[in-house]
Amino acid sequence: MKNLKLLDTAAAKAAGFRPLTIGYQLPQERPMLDNVLADMRRGNIKHCLVQSNDGVSVWRAGGACTQGGCAGGSATGQHLTPTLCPSRTGRHARRGSKKSTQPAAKKAAQHWKGKRS
Repeated sequence: MKNLKLLDTAAAKAAGFRPLTIGYQLPQERPMLDNVLADMRRGNIKHCLVQSNDGVSVWRAGGACTQGGCAGGSATGQHLTPTLCPSRTGRHARRGSKKSTQPAAKKAAQHWKGKRS
């Protein structure tokens, strides 16, 4: 946690961060928080610590889902992982999902059907 200052929720949102973890209860959960911070540093992911009523949480830089109401997040659509977005469209589309690959698979099947005869 060295070199990281604690922000409040409003300042973190204004700086373009979104929540990544729930609040850690310090000092009991300090080792877990240190592991998360080490992972963020190893991945060169811009992050900050946010102090709230439920403890200290880790927030990361990055956009949020524009669909709103995603599972695992707030009503504004900010969530932990893109695959939790129920819309599965746009930036959060899951690669290889049925919705995105059906037309291509159907076209490929028709293509190869003609080649077999």
